Amino acid sequence: MILLLGDIHGNAGVLREAINKAEMVGDVTAIIQVGDFGLYPENEHYFKSVVEKSTIPIYFIEGNHDDCDRWLQYTTISRIWDDANLFYIPRGTVVQMDNQTLAFMGGASSINKKWILRDGGHWTPLEDIRHEDIQNLIQNMEGMKIDAFITHIPPHSVIEQHFDNTAKILFEVGPEWHDINQTIVEDLWNKMGNPTIYSGHMHKRVVGQNYRILDISELLAI
Repeated sequence: MILLLGDIHGNAGVLREAINKAEMVGDVTAIIQVGDFGLYPENEHYFKSVVEKSTIPIYFIEGNHDDCDRWLQYTTISRIWDDANLFYIPRGTVVQMDNQTLAFMGGASSINKKWILRDGGHWTPLEDIRHEDIQNLIQNMEGMKIDAFITHIPPHSVIEQHFDNTAKILFEVGPEWHDINQTIVEDLWNKMGNPTIYSGHMHKRVVGQNYRILDISELLAI
C-alpha cells in the first residue's frame, strides 16, 4: 500500500504524524507527498530529525512553495541524506511501485506571487513546469500503461469544475489570471489516457471518478 500526503508547507510535525500512522498500519510501501513539501535550508534539521527515524521510504515532488532551484538539479530519484529515508522525485519520472506504474509531475504557479515578493519570501520562476519536464515525461511513459498520475496542480478541467474565482479575488490577480501548469497537466493526463490523477495545491478535498485532490495534510491510501 502507498500513502499519499497532501501539502504540508514545511510542517515537519505533520510529516511525523503521517509516518507514525503509516508504521502503525504496518504494510505501507511508501509515503508520497504531493508537493509544497516546504523543505528549505532553515528548517532542514527539523525534517531530518523526523525522517531519519522512519523505516518507511518517504518521497516528495515539488510544488510552488518549494526550493525548486535546489530540487531541479536532480534528474533521477535521489536520496536527500545518506542516513535518512527521504527521496526527491523529479518531474517527468515514471516508476514501478507497489505493483503500480506511477507518473509524476511537480510544479505550479504561485497565485500569491505578488504577496511573496512584497514580503521578501522565497519565489523562483522554476516553480513552473518547463518544456524539458514535459518531454521527459512523454519519453519516459512511451509504451507504458500509467496506473496513476501524481501531480502538484490538478488538471484544468477539474479546477474549472470545482473552483471559482474566489482565490483570484483574494490574491488580487484578476479574473483573467490562468496557471498554464494546469493546462500542461491536463494535456499530459489526456496523453496517458486519463488514469486516476492525484494532486494537492488547492487546499481542498475533492473526489471524482478518476481524480482526487488532497486537502492540506491529508493522508490517503492508494
